[in-house]
Amino acid sequence: MNARGMGLPLCAMGASAIASAAVLAWAVFSANPAVDGALRSPNLLPWSWGAPTVADTTPDDLIGRAQGRDPFASHNHVDPPAPTKPVEVVDEQILRVMGTVVDSSGASFAICQLGAAPAVILHVGQRIGEYELRRVEKGGAMFLTLAGDRVERRVARAGT
Repeated sequence: MNARGMGLPLCAMGASAIASAAVLAWAVFSANPAVDGALRSPNLLPWSWGAPTVADTTPDDLIGRAQGRDPFASHNHVDPPAPTKPVEVVDEQILRVMGTVVDSSGASFAICQLGAAPAVILHVGQRIGEYELRRVEKGGAMFLTLAGDRVERRVARAGT
């Protein structure tokens, strides 16, 4: 048989396939069989999703609804609790010796840091804040304060 002679049977087979698909779709969507003793939800059917609701679209209502949905608005505004007592600010800054270099010819220096300020290199006789560097030794330094008090600081060891 040639392709020209198969035209009618192919057309009949296509129509039969379309008819079968239509009957199957009708059977599935109209039968609504019971599932576990309860009826299948009508919301699963595409034509039963419900009619669209008509919203009021006046500018005032749109603005009111937008304000109600504002994620940055404080709907439940709560006043912060009052502090029980004032916080005292400490002006004392911690002096740290981060490293020392001892030179036999007298050019010794210490790398120091006062509080959160950047570290600086101090030679004997120089000041950092209220501290004057008086002596540099291996692993530490000795300072004098403005009040004449002696303060010794050691280089912190790794892991301590």
